[in-house]
Amino acid sequence: MTLQDKVVLITGAGRGIGKSAALRFAADGAKLALVSRTLSEIEHLRDEIIASGGTAIAVQTDITNEEQVNSMVATTEAELGPIDILINNAGILALKPLIETPLDLWNQILNTNVTGVFLCSKAVMPGMMDRKSGRIINIGSLAGRRGYPEQGAYCTSKHALVGLSKVLAVEGQKYGIKVNMVSPGGVLTDLSKGLLGTRSASEANEWMTAEEVADGIYYIATQDGPATTDELVLRRFASDPWR
Repeated sequence: MTLQDKVVLITGAGRGIGKSAALRFAADGAKLALVSRTLSEIEHLRDEIIASGGTAIAVQTDITNEEQVNSMVATTEAELGPIDILINNAGILALKPLIETPLDLWNQILNTNVTGVFLCSKAVMPGMMDRKSGRIINIGSLAGRRGYPEQGAYCTSKHALVGLSKVLAVEGQKYGIKVNMVSPGGVLTDLSKGLLGTRSASEANEWMTAEEVADGIYYIATQDGPATTDELVLRRFASDPWR
């Protein structure tokens, strides 16, 4: 399966994993809706994709705002066509011990990492249900399987995302909608800069690249047949196997 002319919407597309996935998908002929709160980043990426012969639009959106999310989906479908694949990639991380985490920071992380996924999925699913076809790929984390110090809100959000993904998969199955997760460990992105600073230089050199994770997302997106992968877990080779 190729992604030629498939309409792919990626949240958090301006940098890191989202940007790498957008470039990977555009190279295969997909039509991209690039979504972020920071317009300049996705406009630059849009121009880069178009200059390379691809198709892309930039849609500035706060994914925690339902009205903006619904407008984002309507704009995408008006300009590119029905959405074939939604990649819920946008996420935020803050390093704080739980007892030092302010409620507004807790809510901000949960709203972006969980509620944003809920709103985006809720907005695209009716069209997918009508067409009996579609795919939603949620970008999780090993923090959705384990607990890490100073990542209480983030770990909670990623554990919640596992539960949300399972329900989306069950409810979407009879409509031909495939729901998958890609859950990487340490990845070299802007999101992980603060976390990276707590690690040794040698460990930092062992972290995955955003391009490697994008390859995993592409694999899931093009998996077309009786077999499916509910969750693709990617870990640093140097980390503990099967932990």
